[in-house]
Amino acid sequence: MRNIFKNASIRSSILIPTVLIVMITLMASSYLTFVNYQRTTQELGETSSEEINKQIILNFENYIASVIDTADYIQQKTIEHGLKNENYLLEDIYSQAADVQTDIETIVLVDFAGREIVNSSFKDITDDDITQKDWYLDVISVDLIYHFSSPHPQDILKNSNAEVITVTKIVDYYVAGVKSSAILVVDINTSSIIQLTETTNLGEGGHIVILNDDDTLIYSDLEDCQTNQCESLSIARDIFRGQSVTINGLSMYVNANTLQDTRWVLATFINTELIDQTERQNLIILVVITISTLAVTLVVTSLIANGISKPINRLKDHMQLIESGDFYQSIEISGQKEVIVLAHSFNAMIEEIRSLMEKVLTEQKEKRKTEFQTLQNQINPHFLYNTLDSIVYLSENKLNDKVVEMVVALSKFFRISISRGENIILLKEELEHARNYLLIQKIRYNDKFDFKFEVEDEVLAYKVVKLSLQPLIENAIYHGINTEYNSGMITIRAFTKDDRLILEVEDDGYGIPDETIDELYQSIKFGQLSKSIGLRNVYQRLKIYYGETFDFIIESELDEKTIFRLSIPKERAI
Repeated sequence: MRNIFKNASIRSSILIPTVLIVMITLMASSYLTFVNYQRTTQELGETSSEEINKQIILNFENYIASVIDTADYIQQKTIEHGLKNENYLLEDIYSQAADVQTDIETIVLVDFAGREIVNSSFKDITDDDITQKDWYLDVISVDLIYHFSSPHPQDILKNSNAEVITVTKIVDYYVAGVKSSAILVVDINTSSIIQLTETTNLGEGGHIVILNDDDTLIYSDLEDCQTNQCESLSIARDIFRGQSVTINGLSMYVNANTLQDTRWVLATFINTELIDQTERQNLIILVVITISTLAVTLVVTSLIANGISKPINRLKDHMQLIESGDFYQSIEISGQKEVIVLAHSFNAMIEEIRSLMEKVLTEQKEKRKTEFQTLQNQINPHFLYNTLDSIVYLSENKLNDKVVEMVVALSKFFRISISRGENIILLKEELEHARNYLLIQKIRYNDKFDFKFEVEDEVLAYKVVKLSLQPLIENAIYHGINTEYNSGMITIRAFTKDDRLILEVEDDGYGIPDETIDELYQSIKFGQLSKSIGLRNVYQRLKIYYGETFDFIIESELDEKTIFRLSIPKERAI
């Protein structure tokens, strides 16, 4: 990049890279934003479709359960009155049950020869051979369960043309105390199924398909599916759970699930065109915003580049006068602050040439600057600045006790941090340093977390590398505990195990997934990722001092706790 703009003007060097960077950044961010939005909306659409399907399934299953409950009640009463030789009461019970649930056309109990035993209806049973009916053959083939037939004209009674679904089951029946078996037949009107499908809005072209276990159509609110083999039938037969499809040019999301107790498959086809339309609209908006931002960036950057380059060109012209030997010229330039500073520096340079003392003074300034920088690098500026800001805030709010407490803690914190230049200190001092750091942070975060120390007395005399615990505590505060919404607990432990000194920092925050722990190890031990700088700093310093006898361990349970553990050789102070 430096070679590309080596001979370019300042204006071009500012304008071209800025526009390129903004353009690339905008395009990348717009693309990622749209992709993420598209994925999110699709997921929301799928989730919404699945919830609608679940609700429809629930409605059907509740209805089917009510029918089965009625049939179970009839079955129970049939056995009870049969055992009491009170079968003459069954006809009233059957009739009452049919009257209570109005969608039940009739309830009939027949023997295996197809002869009527009990009939809830005033109509007579058909003269046709019942044993040849499809619903009869189904229930004979598999007993102990309820069978639901496909919709058909009612065929168990004379002079009845109602469209029904026949529910059958083999039940026990007693005559004069002797147990026998019979077939319980419950005909329910298909209008109840239609009413269940009409209560849900599936969008334009949205519809429902119900198939039996032989993939035969039971019901569909789409007329084409009732009269011919529509595309929805083949889709419903081939999928399970969810899938996006296109039917008649409309985007649909299909969910297919089995209805409990029926062996039927119910598939919902929900129109998702609105989601696709919203995605297209947002794409247009993103493109317009991107182009507008690029245009504004080009104009603003051009103005800024001109504002910078013009004063610099004037300064360049003035420097040519200096090259001719005129060292008594100064220049006054208006414009950007940096350009003004540059002009002033130029004037100072001319003055330096005229005076040897100015040169000495400049060298002394540079020396003091270097010494200041060295001292500044020994502390954490952000931590100090934030702490001082907190002290000012507490003082302004008349929290003088907190101010004194924080100032004292800060004083002790930096006294141990400096430690007369020593890198190895007593664990007692390291723990005191950690306590002061935690106290300061606890005050800063308005007691959003608490801390405790679990330390064996005998370990206080051992020596450790200075500032071993602070980065671990800092990590627990910033990444382990949500100080904005929740309160948490940080526990510092120090104990011995065999010939090892164990230091632990535990938080009861979010926890860390196993894959993230692996990434942390890679970052801490090998620096392969540009993060965890504080943890890597601790690892490197301890590794240099202890070599292979040192170990760094991370343990975590999601939503429970995270432990950072240092295991080092015991080294008692002399």
